[in-house]
Amino acid sequence: MRRPIVLDDAWRAAIQARDVATLARTITAIERSPEFLLQLSREVFVVQPVSSIGITGVPGAGKSTLLNQLIRHYRQADKNVAVLAVDPSSIQTGGAVLGDRLRMQDHALDDGVFVRSLSTKGQLGGVSETTFITAQLLKFAGFDRIFIETVGIGQNELDIVQVADVSALVFIPGGGDYVQGIKSGVMEVGDVFAINKCDLDGVRALEKVLQLEAHDRENKTGFVTTVCRTNAISGDGVAELSDALEAALQSPQAKARRASQLRAFSELLLTIELRQHWLKPFVTGERGSAFFEDLEQGKAQPADIVDAFRKAQE
Repeated sequence: MRRPIVLDDAWRAAIQARDVATLARTITAIERSPEFLLQLSREVFVVQPVSSIGITGVPGAGKSTLLNQLIRHYRQADKNVAVLAVDPSSIQTGGAVLGDRLRMQDHALDDGVFVRSLSTKGQLGGVSETTFITAQLLKFAGFDRIFIETVGIGQNELDIVQVADVSALVFIPGGGDYVQGIKSGVMEVGDVFAINKCDLDGVRALEKVLQLEAHDRENKTGFVTTVCRTNAISGDGVAELSDALEAALQSPQAKARRASQLRAFSELLLTIELRQHWLKPFVTGERGSAFFEDLEQGKAQPADIVDAFRKAQE
């Protein structure tokens, strides 16, 4: 039987000492219990809201390898780094299928690095609803930079902007037509465009496409999007990518995104509170049971539950 998380002085001390076991148990509690979010929020938002960096892009672009290099770069600058690797969900357990900790073994023994795989919980956007509070927990623990790596991106997978202040959208050469096909939606995710595997043929053509997209976007929105070349194997261009991400964190769009994330998370907490203390008691109570009996017998329609709920509150 799992021990419950008690948010007392001992817990705070362990979290701020970046105790791996306590961090892991707390994140597991976040994933398993929506009600825990409200309790935890009262603790972790005593520090400033997290500044997080999303790493997303086309499948096979080398996101994890590039992130490895970014971790190394930040550690050389004596920064503590946490990574939330958002993976597909197991159909059977709902947990994360992939083990990103296995893909980042270079930092396995580094106390200044924390890597955790999170399940998408089946969400198309590749980011679970609990990712934002998990990132804030890591900020409370004293990590200087929190990276959020997603499973890979498609036309509908835009949710990274809901939890990351800025995002690097990673491409590889040879996909010019693919870039043209997705740019109307997914291109808006990237604050920085990173061309990884830049030693491959086609890098100049891809760079031109991305620079044109960045220029067009700046003209329309005023948002500045930097295009970087990187090589995740050699580490070439990683310092420039880091500089571009840090500059983006200071931009007006990053600040606006952070405010939007805080509002969305506040609304989530309110939804959880209403569900637990108002909706759930009604559904499981006498009046809810009576409604579902009527529904089963054809005496009520699904929409009638709204009227039944309102009457129960009178």
